[in-house]
Amino acid sequence: MEEHSIRIEIAGRAYPLSIAHEEEANIRQAVKDINESIARLHQNYPTTDKQDLLAMAALEVTTRALNSTGHHDQTPLLAELAKLEGLLGSTSPS
Repeated sequence: MEEHSIRIEIAGRAYPLSIAHEEEANIRQAVKDINESIARLHQNYPTTDKQDLLAMAALEVTTRALNSTGHHDQTPLLAELAKLEGLLGSTSPS
């Protein structure tokens, strides 16, 4: 894995990173999403504290990512699996 250096800017602050080449597009998209979220929150809420905006943007972006990757409650699925295991366990081999 070959790494190279890039410079990103989040909430007006620059950060140098050493990353794998194949990660660059995702990192740049993440930076764009975070900065857009910060700008939107800044327009809609009367705070000027960048840390508050960054925290809310991180929550918003992470929640959106989790929702889009299908991290849902697996309790019903686990209950169905337990029933199937019970059925399989209750049958005796011939």
